[in-house]
Amino acid sequence: MQAEKKILKGDLILQNLESIVNRNYLHFEIKGLTRPTRDILNEVIQGILNRLEANPLASFHLFSGIMEALLNGVKGNLRHVIFKDELLNKLTHSDEESSMKEAEEMLEIILDTSPLRDAMQRYVVPDKLKKTVQKILQLQDKIRSKKTNFSDHEKEYLAEARNKIQKEDFKISMKIRISDDDIYFRIRNDAPIMGLDMKRIDSSREQHAELAKAGRSSEFFRPDYLDEKESAGFGIAMIDEGFYSMGIDPLTHFTIVSSNKITTVYMRYPIADLQKMDF
Repeated sequence: MQAEKKILKGDLILQNLESIVNRNYLHFEIKGLTRPTRDILNEVIQGILNRLEANPLASFHLFSGIMEALLNGVKGNLRHVIFKDELLNKLTHSDEESSMKEAEEMLEIILDTSPLRDAMQRYVVPDKLKKTVQKILQLQDKIRSKKTNFSDHEKEYLAEARNKIQKEDFKISMKIRISDDDIYFRIRNDAPIMGLDMKRIDSSREQHAELAKAGRSSEFFRPDYLDEKESAGFGIAMIDEGFYSMGIDPLTHFTIVSSNKITTVYMRYPIADLQKMDF
């Protein structure tokens, strides 16, 4: 008989932590990386790693990598919401005779067709997307710190951004599965990676791998290697570096798959490598 599914939120997870970390399968739905959310995930993941008798340094690299992957998911969803909004504005103003309904129908066709979506990226300046995402994340961090007074403009700006995000109802999910030999993570968010961005990611990961083969992986973080234009580039490089630090090849243990609707990250950590003490 299939085990009964239990849905727990917030403090209930911490109250049931002992039984949770002894499970071999877990599924989380994450709306954002607030401090309480990070704290809960830290307790769960560290509890699992303690159960597996992982080296504390390996635990640090693994948890840091998971947080980077989740943050990339948050940024990816936010970036896609802004991209859709900017593109809809362009379509609406490009032909005054077109109705909003026609523009929205055209937008859906573009977003569901990878070549069209990538071609339309030139109408939305990447730097503008990056700056807008960073501004929203910074304002959210200020709110959580409760140490900053906001101007009316900042309050209005953040409220508008939140309304757009809530309207889309984008989500992030994380599944954890533990076998006899490995611990698997699957992280999924509701936005695609642009084709050009994926090519940059693949290229930069290959460069990082070449440096790692020569024992110089940390040099990848110099400005002449890291591509600042690449969305999620720094976070992915940090995840790769964590794998290299544990002597694990990220190109075979960390995979990114993107479709028209979602991006999925698969991360596999051999338990024997997490337990070893020679790094």
